[in-house]
Amino acid sequence: MITIDVKLVGIVLLILAAVVLLVFLTVMVANLTKTLKKLNGILDDASVVTGIVQEKAQETKPVVDDLSSALVSFSRAAKGEESNIASLSSVAKSISSLIAIIKKNK
Repeated sequence: MITIDVKLVGIVLLILAAVVLLVFLTVMVANLTKTLKKLNGILDDASVVTGIVQEKAQETKPVVDDLSSALVSFSRAAKGEESNIASLSSVAKSISSLIAIIKKNK
């Protein structure tokens, strides 16, 4: 006849559960490491794109400012508050800024 000690069976079951949990945690950490490497790559790409967008925004800001002042000048000229020459000068300035950006990008 074989006698089974309940305490020993409980300890063996706990050891097996600990081994299964250890394997599960090892696989989870390995997957997490892969995910973090991919995430770092994505963040590096996003940083490059953000830098490019920031640079282009700084380049185009003077053109937008010049166009805005040209529109204000046109509206003042239409109201009779400003001469047509001043209005044309604002347009010429905005066009020259736009040409400078186009030449720079080539």
